[in-house]
Amino acid sequence: MDLMDVMHTIQGTTLALTAEAPRHTGEPARTGSTAEQLWLLGGVALSLTAAGVVAVAAVRGRKRDH
Repeated sequence: MDLMDVMHTIQGTTLALTAEAPRHTGEPARTGSTAEQLWLLGGVALSLTAAGVVAVAAVRGRKRDH
């Protein structure tokens, strides 16, 4: 404990950095609604499809170069 901690204790104030950390209860994380999960799944599928289209276009472009 340094001088600043003592002064804060005397004044009755605490620093935000000395606040107690949240406790972990061991509960699994709550998941979103089914609609939210479907939107996220659709986003992943769209991203993978777009990556595949770009990869195919890149391969076709390389075949023309050789």
